[in-house]
Amino acid sequence: MIKFQKIVVVVGPTATNKTKLAITIAKEINGEIINADAFQVYKELNIGVNKPTLQELKEATFHLVGNVSILDKWDIKRFQDLANHTINKIYQKNKVPILVGGSHLYVDALINNYDLNESNERTNEFTNLSNDELKNELSKFNIVLANKIGSNRKRLIRALQIMKSGHKIDSKNKSFYGPLYIFCNKPRNQLYEDINKRVDLMIKNGWFEEVNKLISDFPNYIELNAFKAIGYLDIAQGLTHPNKGIDIPKIKQQVRRYAKRQLTWIRHHYMNAYEFNQNNINETIKVIKKWLLK
Repeated sequence: MIKFQKIVVVVGPTATNKTKLAITIAKEINGEIINADAFQVYKELNIGVNKPTLQELKEATFHLVGNVSILDKWDIKRFQDLANHTINKIYQKNKVPILVGGSHLYVDALINNYDLNESNERTNEFTNLSNDELKNELSKFNIVLANKIGSNRKRLIRALQIMKSGHKIDSKNKSFYGPLYIFCNKPRNQLYEDINKRVDLMIKNGWFEEVNKLISDFPNYIELNAFKAIGYLDIAQGLTHPNKGIDIPKIKQQVRRYAKRQLTWIRHHYMNAYEFNQNNINETIKVIKKWLLK
């Protein structure tokens, strides 16, 4: 693989029109889009993960959207491998890869070429630590991520493995890519209002019905990684326990908190990103085209 090939990376919190922007960019620069959302990759998840619509999928070439089953293994290592392979294919067609998504650890693992290969040494490195010790150790790398994971031991250990490898990139593991980060943003009040409206729209469009079919088709749904997507487990538990009900305000709050964590991550990791503020589309395209000519 050729090192330092250019790649456009569209980041931002949920509900900031990242997909729409990526499609516009793809049309302008002869690009193809690689999905970097941890849950849009699943075939069976649609409404609740805001997967690109059929019309959007026709407007540009998308990769890693709806191509694995929720019964398949999917993790950050498999994403990294498939994304690298996909980007190579895009380069071979003399097109520009456009990475887009809100799973920013996935973005970093790809762009910074984290060493995610399993090894007994790395697997056992943290097993003797308590959950509190694991969280404290992870906080040294990323306090936002540590707070997000909480006391989930398996995820704490895996995040530590990823972060430690990411901070120990040697000369053989430097990035293959030279990225231009485009930060999709909105005023905070507008963002939260749009998130609330989006949740309402997803429910109107059949999110409950989608979850109901999933719990019917997959009785062991509670064990599936796909049900870690915000709202799915809450809705499933509400549907299977009618007396409990579905707490829609709670789901909206979870999405707003997720957006806040995404913003914190972006401001700590992508300080030099060009900001797309929902209005400056022409200027954004000019910046990208000028960067591609360098």
